[in-house]
Amino acid sequence: MSHLRYVRGKSVDPTKYTHLPLEVSPAIEALKDVVFSHPAVKTLEAFGDNLASRPLTRDEVRILLASEGLFVLEVPPGVLALSSRITDECFETDPFQATGRAARVLFAAIDEYGLNAMENGLLPSHHQLYADMAAHWGITAQELLDSRYCVPTGREFGKVIRRYYREAPIVEALGFHVANEATAPLDFGVFLKTFQTHREFYGLKAENDSVLNFLLVHDDVEVSHREMGVEMVQLYTDGDAEMIDRARKGVLDYMDIYGRFFAELSDAMFGKRAYLRGAKASYGMAGRHDRVGRIPEWRIAYAGQCRGRLRIRRLLARVLRLAWARESRSRRIPG
Repeated sequence: MSHLRYVRGKSVDPTKYTHLPLEVSPAIEALKDVVFSHPAVKTLEAFGDNLASRPLTRDEVRILLASEGLFVLEVPPGVLALSSRITDECFETDPFQATGRAARVLFAAIDEYGLNAMENGLLPSHHQLYADMAAHWGITAQELLDSRYCVPTGREFGKVIRRYYREAPIVEALGFHVANEATAPLDFGVFLKTFQTHREFYGLKAENDSVLNFLLVHDDVEVSHREMGVEMVQLYTDGDAEMIDRARKGVLDYMDIYGRFFAELSDAMFGKRAYLRGAKASYGMAGRHDRVGRIPEWRIAYAGQCRGRLRIRRLLARVLRLAWARESRSRRIPG
């Protein structure tokens, strides 16, 4: 028995339903300014400069991807949960408009789940693209999930994202969502630049190597996700000043942990305190991180690097002391 193939758009002309952007109040548009002017963006830029300054070792790439990975994991199901919450709430007052309103948030999940080009079939989800990228450097999904390779704020960030999308008041969650979509091209752009700058070292054939598809796709879609999120804030608040302030709280909460996350990751990989943390972990603090006493890998790796730098500084100090002693003896007047 043959089955007729369903052709999308056969009965509906999509051009007749072209989305017309909403007029958004200046106060809501200003939420984007809150994001881009936040000190956390400077923290990210400084981290990016460090990343691009030299090729990273495999262990460093693992720490980078595992720390960012919890953030990557939590966003798509969080977006789905928030769109469902908006649908349920609007259903009580205007049921025939509920799904249409929530679509502005759900739109972001379409790309995340690989549903954005169904005329060609399912595409890989963003999670699958991320795991494929890691696999190029021999990093397994199990390693991405291993807490030893993730800075603590990375785990905290994942928990905050899960809670905010599912439990925070919707208007605050919408501000949080706008900040998330606004910053995604920034941090993934930093990662993209890192791997493109030293692409031969990372085994990439071209700047836009398919290995980097996860990063490349975020450079394409996130602005539209952000603008849809801004429209949803306009619809939800109807321009009410008090509600907009609550949305702004969500933006600031996101930017706060975003900045702390990249500050800690930068400090762990390139900062001076990495040696001190590694020394503490090596002397009696391992049990705090793992029941079987394993020390987090990111501490071990960077403690070793910093101990090397410390040995160099001590050697230089010793050379200077010897030179000063010789200089003093040569100037001494015989008695």
